Amino acid sequence: MVEAVERHLPRWSGRAAPHALRRFAASDLYAQGMNVVAIQKLLGHRWINTTMIYVHVNKTHIENA
Repeated sequence: MVEAVERHLPRWSGRAAPHALRRFAASDLYAQGMNVVAIQKLLGHRWINTTMIYVHVNKTHIENA
């Protein structure tokens, strides 16, 4: 994973942890329109509340809704 972070996310080199990457992926997928239940299944969460901890909602996403 370290090599992938250095190659694709050089600004995160030395700071990216699996947890942070999961949060980024969940938030990005949600911002692109993926359903929260689909993200829940992708991340393997049993409870939707756990998934919502990972998803950060952008202010513009709220305004557009």
